[in-house]
Amino acid sequence: MSSDNPNQPEQEPSLSSLANHQKTTNKFIQGTAQTFIQWMPLLASGGSLISFCLHQEWLQAALNFPIMIVTVIWAAYTESFLKRLREVYEEKARKDVDNLMTWQQKISEALTETIRWQLAGTDDKYLKLQEIPCQDFETEGELSLSFIPQLNEVFVPLELGDLLITGNRGNLLPIPPGFHRGNLNPSEGISIWDLLKNSKQIPSYRHLVLLAWGGYGKTTLLRHVTYIYTQKKQERGVPTLLPVLLRLRDWQEKIAQEHTIDLATFIEHYHIPDLSKKGLSLPPNWAKNHLERGKMLILLDGFDEVRSEWRNPVSNWIACQIKDYRDSYFIMTSRPAGYKEFPQENQHFTGKLYIKKFTLEQQKTFIQRWYLCQERYARGGKMTESIKTIADNRTANLVEQLLEREELADLANNPLMLNMIATLHRSYSGEKLPTRRTELYRDILQLQLWDRPRIKKIQMLLPLDKSQQVLQRLALLMVQENTPQLDYEALINTITPYLNEVDNSLHPRDFIKQIEQVSELLVKKDESHEFAHLSFQGYLAAAEIQRTQQEDLLLQHWQEPWWKETILLYGGQLRNPSPFIRRLININTPEVITLAYNCLKETPRQLDPDVQDQLQLQSISRTVQNARYQKLEEFLKNQQFKEADRETYRVMLETVGKEEEQWLDIKDIDNFPCDDLRIIDHLWVTYSHGKFGFSVQKKIYMDELGGTREYNETIWNEFGDRVGWTKGGGYIGLEDELYELRDTTPIGHLPKYTIHRISSWVSGLGLGFDIVVNLREKIIYFSLLSRAKTCDL
Repeated sequence: MSSDNPNQPEQEPSLSSLANHQKTTNKFIQGTAQTFIQWMPLLASGGSLISFCLHQEWLQAALNFPIMIVTVIWAAYTESFLKRLREVYEEKARKDVDNLMTWQQKISEALTETIRWQLAGTDDKYLKLQEIPCQDFETEGELSLSFIPQLNEVFVPLELGDLLITGNRGNLLPIPPGFHRGNLNPSEGISIWDLLKNSKQIPSYRHLVLLAWGGYGKTTLLRHVTYIYTQKKQERGVPTLLPVLLRLRDWQEKIAQEHTIDLATFIEHYHIPDLSKKGLSLPPNWAKNHLERGKMLILLDGFDEVRSEWRNPVSNWIACQIKDYRDSYFIMTSRPAGYKEFPQENQHFTGKLYIKKFTLEQQKTFIQRWYLCQERYARGGKMTESIKTIADNRTANLVEQLLEREELADLANNPLMLNMIATLHRSYSGEKLPTRRTELYRDILQLQLWDRPRIKKIQMLLPLDKSQQVLQRLALLMVQENTPQLDYEALINTITPYLNEVDNSLHPRDFIKQIEQVSELLVKKDESHEFAHLSFQGYLAAAEIQRTQQEDLLLQHWQEPWWKETILLYGGQLRNPSPFIRRLININTPEVITLAYNCLKETPRQLDPDVQDQLQLQSISRTVQNARYQKLEEFLKNQQFKEADRETYRVMLETVGKEEEQWLDIKDIDNFPCDDLRIIDHLWVTYSHGKFGFSVQKKIYMDELGGTREYNETIWNEFGDRVGWTKGGGYIGLEDELYELRDTTPIGHLPKYTIHRISSWVSGLGLGFDIVVNLREKIIYFSLLSRAKTCDL
C-alpha cells in the first residue's frame, strides 16, 4: 500500500518479500533455460520451413518437414529428460547435504569433547584417565563365553563382616554381632560405602584392610569403588575423594627398588603416566596437596600377590605413606594368609574386615544381570521383552539347580566359581549341571579348550586331549614342587619337553599365549603364571596321576596339606574308588580316615561291600570329628579349661570356614553341624564330670528357667547369676573369671568364650561392662542354646 503523504520516505522491503521475489526470479530463469534447450532446434528448422514456403520452394519445404518433426520429438524428450535429471540431482544433493551435516556433527562433538577436556579441571581429567581400566567386568580366571560385560551392568555389592577396629591401646578389637557403631550393624553385613560414610565420625574407618580368599571379588570391589568415584556417583554422605587404584603385583618391584619414594611423587611420576601415555599436565604439588588435605582414596590391591622377597619393603613403604598422609584414605586387599606376613610393626590399618561369601540373594542378582547382558548382546544389544523373558527363564533354571544341589550351591558361594557355573550353564542351554566338582571341572575344561574356541572360530594349536595332557603334566609338577606359580622362563622350560612329545613343531610361547588368552585356564600374575583356580591345578594333577597310574604318589604325600585337593579330586575321578579308599584306610590313623571320608564325598559311586563294612559312615564321621577335636580333648583332659574355652571357639570357627579373628554369626550357628556340636558338648561334659557344657547351659536356661531364643531380661539376669557370669547385678571383671573345676564353681559356667570376647572388646575400648546389656538381645548365645535344643543335646 502506498502512502498518502508524498513526502514520506518509502519503506524498506521486508526479508520475506525479498526471499519470495528471489524465488520467483529463480523459477523464471530456470523455466526460460529449460524452454530454450527444448525448442532451440526448432528455431532453426522451423525458420527454414517458413522461408521455403514463402518462396514456394516446395521440394525444400518437404525435405525440411521431417527435421521439424524430429525437433518436436526432441522437445518432448528433453522436457522429460531434464525433469528427471533435476530430480536425480536434487536427491543426490540432499544426500550430500545430509552426509555433510553428519560429518559436521561428528566434528562438532569431537571438538566439544576436546574443548571440554581442555577446560576441565585437573581433577576431572584425572578421573577420566582412572575410569578407563575400571569399566569392564573382569575377574581372575574369568571364563566369559563371548564378550566381557561392563562392570556396572553385572556388579553385585559385596557384604563385609567381622569388623575389627583399633582400641585405645592400639590393638585391633572385634565389633561383635549386634553392636551398632555409627550406622553399622556387622551382624547384618556392611558395605564399603557404610564405612566411608561413617569415616568422618570414626577415623578408624579411613585405613582399612579387606581380607578374602581367592575368587571372592576383592579386586572387583576396588575397581567398582574406583569406577563409582570416577563417575561422581557415590552415595550421599560419602566423602568426595579422588581414587588411586594400584595393583601391588604390578608395582611391587618399583616400590621395592625405590622404597623411599613418596606416594605423591609415585602417583605423578608412575601411576598417571601408566594410565595414559600422553600423561597429564599437573599443577605444582597436585597429588601432595590432595593427600595432605585428606582428599584421596588409595586403593592397594593384593598384598598377598607380592613376592615374598619384596613383602618387607612393600609393607614398609605402605606404612610410611599411611603415617605421612594420615588424613587420606587407604584400603588394601589381601588373602588372609598373605596378610599374616604383613609385619606387625607396619600394620597401621585401623580397621580390618572379611569379605563374606555370596548369599543366595546375591547369587540370584548376579545371575540375573549376567544373563540379561549375555542375551542382550547376543542379539545386537537391543533390549526387548522377549530378551528379558529368556534371561528370566534361564536365571530361574540355574537358581533352581543351586537350591536343589548342595554341592553346586557350595561352589556358587564364591563369585568366581559362580561366574564359571553361569558360563557353563549357558552352554548347556538350561540342562542340568553336574553336581560333583570333578564333573564340573571336566565340563569347564571341555568348554574352554574346545567348545568356546570353536564357537568363536578360533583354531586351537592342539586338539583337546593333547592340550589337556600338557596342562595335566604341568599341574602335577607344580603340585610336586608345592608351587602355585611359575615364572615365565621356568614355565617355558617346563612345558617344552611336554609339547615336544605331542607336537615338536609347536613353539611353547605360542601355546602358553593361546591357553592364557583363549581358554583362560592359565592366568598371568606379575611375571609368573598360575592356574585360574587352585582347584583346576588339583583336578589336572589328579587326572595325570590316573593317566600314568602313579597312585603311590598320593599315598606317599597324603600328610602334606598341598596334596589334599589332588587326593580328593583323584578319588572323585575313579570309576571304582574302593581300592584307593581301602589303601587309605589301611594306613589306619585318624587323619587319613578323615581324608578317606572326604574322598568318599567327592564320588557318587558305591563302594565295594567289604570297604563299606570297613568304613561305616556313622563311625567314620565320629572318627573324623574326634581327630579334629584332639587338641580340645587334651586341654580338657588336663583340666586346662581356659585354653579349652578358646580352642572350642577356634574349632567352631574352623567348622564353618572362618578365620580366628572372625565372628560366628546367627547363620553360622543355625546351620552348625549337629554332629560337631554333640562332640564338643560330649567332651566338655565328660571331662568336667557333668558340670560344664552347652547341654548343661541349655538345661538351665531353657528347661529350668523357660528361656527361649528371644531376649528376656528377667530370665537372662537369673541365668547369669546361676552360671556365675554376673556378680552384684553386673558382669564379672576379667580378674574374677573362673577356670578351675571346684565345688564352688557354678554349674554351667563354661564354655563362655562368646561372652568373654565381648567383655574383652568392651574392656579394650575402655568402656564399662554394663554396655554388654545393650548387646544381649542379639548375642549369638541365644541361637547357640536354641541349636543345642534342635540337635537334642
